[in-house]
Amino acid sequence: MKHLLYLKNLDQETITEILDTAEHFLNHDNQPLGSEKLLQDKTLANVFFEPSTRTRSSFQIAARKLGADVINIDNEHSSKAKGETLVDTLKSLEAMGVNYFVIRNKHSGIFDEILENIDHNSRLINAGESNISHPTQGLLDLLTIRRHKKDFKNIKTVILGDLSHSRVARSLTEGLSIMGTGEIVIVSPIDYKPDMKLFNGAEYTDNIESALSDADVVVTLRVQKERMDDETQFLDQSKYFKDYGLTSDRLKLCKKDVIVMHPGPMNRGVEIENTVADGEHSVITEQVTNGIATRMAILSIIERGKD
Repeated sequence: MKHLLYLKNLDQETITEILDTAEHFLNHDNQPLGSEKLLQDKTLANVFFEPSTRTRSSFQIAARKLGADVINIDNEHSSKAKGETLVDTLKSLEAMGVNYFVIRNKHSGIFDEILENIDHNSRLINAGESNISHPTQGLLDLLTIRRHKKDFKNIKTVILGDLSHSRVARSLTEGLSIMGTGEIVIVSPIDYKPDMKLFNGAEYTDNIESALSDADVVVTLRVQKERMDDETQFLDQSKYFKDYGLTSDRLKLCKKDVIVMHPGPMNRGVEIENTVADGEHSVITEQVTNGIATRMAILSIIERGKD
């Protein structure tokens, strides 16, 4: 694996290798394999042109644990604010010796342009592309599910929320489909129904009660107001919570050992009730922990597989 851009480009064997490697890190307190610092003398640049807390910090910690130097570039403090293109920014960083680029950008298709212009030896990781893809989140979610459910094939996974603007939902659906998940149900108000051609293998409904019935895994998503072109698309928050919020009463429709996930940031009282977010079924904090191990695994596998 040279880059990580989309989960749909991976096969089941590669995903399993990533999850197994992440599992190793989790079982060894996120320490590198043996005493080896795989990224010693390497530099990783977090190039984030959209806000991030978990993903950027997680990559920073993961890379440093593997021995890399890390620099952070954002929109406000980069030359992009002066009109420089992203490709020119990356070329300048390459000239300074940066080896890994972890990139988040609001524009779709940006990675095709980058691949055509960067050095052959540079490595790219997609940390969030528009509403298209967020592969490392998808992988850490798969790891979290596997640690609780063991088998992807015999579970019902429900993804609930603003699906039309969610890159997390798309990547997770791709990953679940590759791993052979038996039932994937995506549920949202009609206003947030996505193009189902982008959710291959999933079934859509706007009926939250039927969707949650006997669910093994429930993933809730926030409403992404910042991606809406029209202010009228933003539904009333109290009505949204009443109709589609994950409450303790609704959680009773699921299986007794259901796990509740959320990629963050959470909007409590909008898509999820406090008692659910902090309850015994919640693995939301665990997802954050798993993110470091997963990103360590991705970096390790890319580094070991370099041409």
